[in-house]
Amino acid sequence: MLKEIALSTIGSFKAVEMWMHAAHHLTKGPAFVANHELLYGRIYETISKDFDTIVEKMIYQLNDEECGCPLLVSSIAAQTLQNYESPANLPDSQISMYSLVLIVDHIKALEALKLTLEKEGALSLGMDDFLAAACNQYESFAYMINQKLKY
Repeated sequence: MLKEIALSTIGSFKAVEMWMHAAHHLTKGPAFVANHELLYGRIYETISKDFDTIVEKMIYQLNDEECGCPLLVSSIAAQTLQNYESPANLPDSQISMYSLVLIVDHIKALEALKLTLEKEGALSLGMDDFLAAACNQYESFAYMINQKLKY
């Protein structure tokens, strides 16, 4: 159970990173520069750094190198991405809408991992701190996207 949710969460990180990187490339409209660099660019760069951290922590926590297997992780990420509309050929407002849904779902995945680690008695202080800090940052991203959608 723990390994399954860990891999699912790692796949979620990779899926969000890939989707937001695409949103960074595909954003358009009058706010292009701000969305390109300050919103989607910032999000995918943060997620990319956090992906590296979660993989390393889960390899250590589970003592299982499959957590870093590119074939397995990319397969899980591809399955996750099937649940979301691609940002390609979407208007900017829909890119924003889907990015908000993706971020909120990712926060839920991190919360599920935390609960599972707690239940298994495997939540280290460092992992707890990492998950809390990540969720805090992603909630800020959700706020920014939500405010953008009000325009």
